[in-house]
Amino acid sequence: MSNHPRIATTASRRGWNILALCLATAYALAASPSAHAQDKEPEPIPEEEVYQEKVLDQGEGWTLRNISGYTVDDTGEYFSRDVYTVSDPKAVFELSLSNGLREEIVAEFERSKERGEEGLVLSVDKRIADEIAISEEMGELTPYLKQIAESAEDGKVGQRLASCSSVLHSWSKSFSFNTPIGASKNFGGGFSGSLSTTGNISGGATGEVVTATKRVKIFGACIPYSVGFDHAHIYGNAAVSHGTTVNGTLNYGFSWSDEIAKPYLGSVTAWVGPLPVHIGFNLPINLGLDINASASGTVAYNGQQTATGSFDYTCSTGGCSGSASYSLGSAPTPQPVTGSVSGHIYPTVWAQVAVRAYLYNEWLAHAQVGARPYLYGDLWGYYGNTCGDADGDGTNETVSASTFDLDWQLFITARASAAGYSQDWNNLWSTSRRHIRFWDLVGTGSTGSTAFRPLLLGPSSVPMNNAAPYTTRMRPCWPYSDPVSFKFTWGDGTLFPFTAAPSTPTTQFKSWSYTGPKTVQAAALNDSHGRVLNAYTARSINVTASTPTWTQWISRDDAGGYGDFETLAAIQSEGYAVCSNPIAIECRTISGVPWNSTGQVYSCSLPTGGYCYNAQQSNGMCQDYQVRFLCP
Repeated sequence: MSNHPRIATTASRRGWNILALCLATAYALAASPSAHAQDKEPEPIPEEEVYQEKVLDQGEGWTLRNISGYTVDDTGEYFSRDVYTVSDPKAVFELSLSNGLREEIVAEFERSKERGEEGLVLSVDKRIADEIAISEEMGELTPYLKQIAESAEDGKVGQRLASCSSVLHSWSKSFSFNTPIGASKNFGGGFSGSLSTTGNISGGATGEVVTATKRVKIFGACIPYSVGFDHAHIYGNAAVSHGTTVNGTLNYGFSWSDEIAKPYLGSVTAWVGPLPVHIGFNLPINLGLDINASASGTVAYNGQQTATGSFDYTCSTGGCSGSASYSLGSAPTPQPVTGSVSGHIYPTVWAQVAVRAYLYNEWLAHAQVGARPYLYGDLWGYYGNTCGDADGDGTNETVSASTFDLDWQLFITARASAAGYSQDWNNLWSTSRRHIRFWDLVGTGSTGSTAFRPLLLGPSSVPMNNAAPYTTRMRPCWPYSDPVSFKFTWGDGTLFPFTAAPSTPTTQFKSWSYTGPKTVQAAALNDSHGRVLNAYTARSINVTASTPTWTQWISRDDAGGYGDFETLAAIQSEGYAVCSNPIAIECRTISGVPWNSTGQVYSCSLPTGGYCYNAQQSNGMCQDYQVRFLCP
């Protein structure tokens, strides 16, 4: 059948998209096909047996076709009619049409623009157009037009229509489908390898197409002359399972998509008054791959994901409305990934299965609703010594990493097209994004990637009972921003868990109450995205016997008010650098006279500190005192 172009796009960017390709397609569309794989429905009659087209002539904005076939849902009366397809109002001046019909067609295009619709196409019956021209010359309707004429009354007695409005007709067909999904592709250039996909889609749907019969008023009667596409309503359920296997080598950005199949689902052919109408349905299945890469590498991956659900949408070139509901199947245990990379690769693979309804042929007008699952892959690799100094010895370590992260998400999509004008909606509805798995391609534990072991900074020698600061964060080459769950392990049976942004340094103070070596660890456990890391950096800390030292002299108060108070509690609360358990104290005036040589009533002791009351002094006023403490 002519004018049924396949929807295929060629690769515009080449390369190592394959990586993404492999993971993305892996998760696939939707769910378990077994629920619908029972008795097979009878195969629809091939479309070429019930409807055919032949181009007779054409020009800019118009085509003359002969359409033929059998009416009444693929069986019944045979017809053969010549029809003008008009997609540009200027084309009417090239055709043998009457002035009245030309004016009506131009006015119809103008009304379409006013409604904000794009891509109007009119299928004008040539015999009716010729009979209208003869009628205008005769000054009355021809016998044929009298036979097909419709009333110009609006339903009210004596009320004549100024013009003849369009009449809507609805055509529907229900069908089931059980179609394998399979493709194999070899990529050249930047990607040396292959992609293969397997899976199945099954379910049932109903496609309803509403057509608008255009009518022209002539000699007080309404004459139907054209059938146009108004909108399509597509609803049903589908279960899709889809898997992929990818292997190869890639080294630059790549984009690819293709239609891998388009099973025919059947058609409805019937009369609208004197006009034959053909409504067809098919199931286009597309695959796509987009890779954003800044590195080179190899990868091999295979896996499968599923989802099941229902959809109900009404679409025209002006927009889509409706709803969907899908349940994501439990993900099977992903099979191992092997690969190597230097840099970062973001591969995205999608597969789309859609139910499409069209009027006469797909170019003339069609609408579709589909399910498109995305697989988001992230391959990261690093090797070098510019990723931080984890043990704080002043020298950056040489570290390496090779990881692969995989997410998936399902979108409901739609498309409406007329005469080459198309409108796509790639996110009518979507599930939440689900994390599948994070792979360390180097190994696990102590043999895994070293580039995501966190930094651990702080002193390597600490006096006993002295609080020392220790700081951790992910290394600067860590590529993700999701919050990370960390844990300090202090080597004395205590630990400190916390969560922080990977690039934000977090400091915790630690003191030990006995001497000797201690093994301190900073561990990165996992992040909020679901990546399991279990990587740690360990350092040996030597806790030494403390040498007592005096603090500076402190005078936090003067002799005003009730007196002069240099207590330990007040000094510590105001942030002075004083240990929590000093072993000695000294008190004196700010001029340097020891407290016990001033002749005043004064208290200087631990753990209280020093204080003096004005009311206890012979002259009624304390001197201004200062204190210091001996810390272990």
